[in-house]
Amino acid sequence: EFPGFRAVLIGQLEREMKPQLGDLGLLECVTFAGLVSDAEKFRLFKASRVMLMPSTYESWGIVIAEALACGVPVVAYDLAAYRPVFGDLVQYAPCFDAGIFRRRAHEAVEVARNGGATLDAGKLAGFQEESSWEAAGKRYLGALQKLNQESRIT
Repeated sequence: EFPGFRAVLIGQLEREMKPQLGDLGLLECVTFAGLVSDAEKFRLFKASRVMLMPSTYESWGIVIAEALACGVPVVAYDLAAYRPVFGDLVQYAPCFDAGIFRRRAHEAVEVARNGGATLDAGKLAGFQEESSWEAAGKRYLGALQKLNQESRIT
């Protein structure tokens, strides 16, 4: 639907997805990157306009955090693991509703191609700060100090 559209698929997906994409006539729009280094993954994120996360199960969503850290809007199914961590930074589709997922993805690509912002800059900056190694370290040390104090009382 978008002239010049490119999708980059990261991971071991080619064997499973290539026949389906061929049947749909979409192979010329897709690059199978395979397994990539962290540096390459972040380069790909930073070169992207939108990240689509069609997973139907996730325990936390590190890939979403990585995309958001790069300032890339994310479309994902509304899995229980996501909202407590990402709030409304992610554009959600009801679980397993491929039609709505596709519409959200279409909207996100269209907005990005037109130069619009789908991420709230203030919320994104807050998330990035909260998710920094420094902030995580402070929370971890605070938890250890609390455990140490509690163990002295008992």
